[in-house]
Amino acid sequence: MDFILNLNKYLSKSFVNKLLDSMEEKKTSSLILNTKKIDEVSFLNLFPHLRKHPFLKYVYYYNKDEYDLGKNYLLIAGVYYIMDASSLITSSLLDVNDGDLILDMCAAPGGKTISLLLYNLDKKFEVISNDISHSRALELSKNIERIGASNVIVTNNDFSLIKNKYKNAFNKIILDAPCSGSAMFRKNELAKKDWTIEKVLSLKEKQILLLNDAIYMLQDGGIIVYSTCSFSYEEDEEVLLEVLKVNPNIHLINIPFKEGFYKDKNVKEPIHLFPSLYEGEGQFIALLKKDGNDKKYDLSIKKEEKNKDLKRFNLNFNRQITLKDKIYLTNNPLDLSKLNLIRPGLEVYEVKKNYLTPSFSLAHYLNNKASIELNEKEKDLYLHGDEITKVLNLKNDFYLVSYKGINLGFIKYVNGKLKNYYPKGLRH
Repeated sequence: MDFILNLNKYLSKSFVNKLLDSMEEKKTSSLILNTKKIDEVSFLNLFPHLRKHPFLKYVYYYNKDEYDLGKNYLLIAGVYYIMDASSLITSSLLDVNDGDLILDMCAAPGGKTISLLLYNLDKKFEVISNDISHSRALELSKNIERIGASNVIVTNNDFSLIKNKYKNAFNKIILDAPCSGSAMFRKNELAKKDWTIEKVLSLKEKQILLLNDAIYMLQDGGIIVYSTCSFSYEEDEEVLLEVLKVNPNIHLINIPFKEGFYKDKNVKEPIHLFPSLYEGEGQFIALLKKDGNDKKYDLSIKKEEKNKDLKRFNLNFNRQITLKDKIYLTNNPLDLSKLNLIRPGLEVYEVKKNYLTPSFSLAHYLNNKASIELNEKEKDLYLHGDEITKVLNLKNDFYLVSYKGINLGFIKYVNGKLKNYYPKGLRH
């Protein structure tokens, strides 16, 4: 069976033709704004030709030929995250509450975790953001670092092997399942060449296993958002139907219809996003709920850190973890001993030669009230990795530096010199 015949399994010939035509068009570009860093009015003053998404908050479309936002220093500073507008719908559908513990099972490169955080900056919840690939988990960790999140632990685990340790542990689970990737055809030529019905059917079995694992780890009353970037019915509705057969305590939640959504006539609760109807690359999204009522976690701060370095930045968390000479803080209440930890919370310090160097993550987490404001020339020198001469009435120590209210990173002030601690891999 070829790709077009596979689509004809549930879509009309005329609909498939329109879909195929749209897949030959130029792909869209979009982002989600981190309003902890900058307000929307100020951001639009910088990039006035952005287009607001019709119903997603903090989401904008942009013309990549006009704004090459992938190379702007504001991306590294965590002011926004570039992500497809179809994928950005997924985490917006989760109703996050204070006290929620959330698992993002297949999280790399991090967009669904990051958008979940940015949609819910006013909520107190904790996230385990996981990927089975070690290299992809490292990339995930870097993206979490830039956004300045303090409530995310990044892990590198196969949860099918440790699910017994986390039975009924999570209030919400994001499962963006590995798939054949037909919704990525116009941005990834390799995915187009690699598509076969055999691959679709193989991945369907994997998706069923992953979704059943997610249900096992979900609390009673909890919700799973299941998504793929596949247009194949086998990986979408058929996966749900197979899983519902063997899980009578699970039911689908209807996703309210909006302009641009497509709903199957037989399985009406989920949505498809097709580039012929919706301005994005494509996505299938379903919400599943387990019967019962979930229990929220107590995430309140139970103690105050006495370490003077932590007190300087007013860092009060419940747990301090040291991993590979780095110090992390977290409020996550889970037993973390069974997890392969990549980033066990907010990285605050690296231990170097018996003294503490504040981390790049900490610079993005903190506000800019105590920072040294740089002018444009100094900002460029800093991003290039250069030392800056600037005599200040300060004792020799580490300090934040910022430009126009946006934290860039740390320097060490030594007798009128700002010694540069911007990460070497980011300098330009």
